[in-house]
Amino acid sequence: MTTTLRPARALAAIATAILAAGCGAAGQGPGLRTALGQTDAGVVGAYIPATMSQIADGADFQQTTGTLERELFEVCIKNLGFGPRAQAFAYRNLNLIPFQAMNGYTQNQQASVGLVSLQSITQSGMLAPLYMMARPPDTTGLSQAELRAVQADQWRCWSKSTEPTRALFRQGEALGRQWYSAEVRLMNTAKVKAATKVFKSCATRAGAPRTASESLGQFIDWLRAVVNRAEFRSRAFGSQPSVQPRMQLDAHWSQIFTKCGGPLVLLMQRLLPGAQQTFVQAHFGQLTALEKTAARTISALEHLTERQF
Repeated sequence: MTTTLRPARALAAIATAILAAGCGAAGQGPGLRTALGQTDAGVVGAYIPATMSQIADGADFQQTTGTLERELFEVCIKNLGFGPRAQAFAYRNLNLIPFQAMNGYTQNQQASVGLVSLQSITQSGMLAPLYMMARPPDTTGLSQAELRAVQADQWRCWSKSTEPTRALFRQGEALGRQWYSAEVRLMNTAKVKAATKVFKSCATRAGAPRTASESLGQFIDWLRAVVNRAEFRSRAFGSQPSVQPRMQLDAHWSQIFTKCGGPLVLLMQRLLPGAQQTFVQAHFGQLTALEKTAARTISALEHLTERQF
């Protein structure tokens, strides 16, 4: 799903210290301060999360950078002589995606590696995002000439507004890929593979196809496709499928995920913070450089937006 910008929330302070999952790794005392205490919560959460709270910190960080980018974009469009309606159209048109996720499914999750709230899934009955056809941007009050003009300028403005964050995202994605490799190694350990085998057996007995039972990630991908199949097909026919049956289907399989995947999810949530500690110790210089880039990026974005306004 294409990322869209969200309302601003306060950026976690660059100097904020964090504890690894609130506890030390296995065999260490609770609340032990580790190398992670020197890192920034937003950067850690955005690129190498190991807990649900870190994912939330990362979301705050990305919301902040995204909102500042949007402000720069809107100023750029405005400075070209376009009014508020054209500005709103340009941003929405630029970020328009065929489908948008409905509210209600579990937020701040990376369920494929076990970073998901089982309690939230149980309460909401929604594990996978349910998509609906996105509405086209509003063109009310805009002439065809103005529409053509703003469409011609929007990409130049967006390129200009995202320029300050490019180095940050390149560095972050590089570190994130390395962290994903570490997660894969963790999922291939004997302990996790044994728990995954139990999940597979339980899920297949509950009716899930074998291709959806090999891992938590495969189950999520399969469920997302199943509950949204009618929506995807509706693009060709122009009909809007009913939401209620899809929600019921999601709720049914969410219960199975919680029952079958619960032990594996809890195991991953116990193991990930320790794996993160090891990863940070091995990549501390790279992470420190990323944090410095993040600090410079936020400072540059704030300076540019203050200067514009």
